[in-house]
Amino acid sequence: MTKITRWRQGRGYTPPSRMTNESAETAPFDPVAIEKLRAVAGDQGESFVKEMAQLFLDETTKSLAELGKASDQGEWKVVTRAAHSLKSSAATLGLLRLSSACKALELDTKGANATPRTRELVQAVLDEFEAAKPTLKSLS
Repeated sequence: MTKITRWRQGRGYTPPSRMTNESAETAPFDPVAIEKLRAVAGDQGESFVKEMAQLFLDETTKSLAELGKASDQGEWKVVTRAAHSLKSSAATLGLLRLSSACKALELDTKGANATPRTRELVQAVLDEFEAAKPTLKSLS
């Protein structure tokens, strides 16, 4: 396997089943991101964060259903777009592991093809969203 191939196959993300002690200790949530959102919104900061968290919960649930369906059907361009969108949104809300999982999936499917790790990466995105739900619910 070439260096480029290894790089494309999920650079930046290690699924929980393969995490080292160091990466397993990475916080799934960065509260600094929420403080930045509150600061940007000024007096409306608290309600803005609540609205963003609820919107992310609602929309991501729909997006992940579409991502799962596209994955089952081998529509890798759709998977790549969904992973890209979720990556940015998750990062904005400080959901570090979810953002990282989305990045890995995006890079893995960028050539509109699956790799041996693609299914595992799709599942990792779904798992990380489930893990992020309590944090999102506490914000909304």
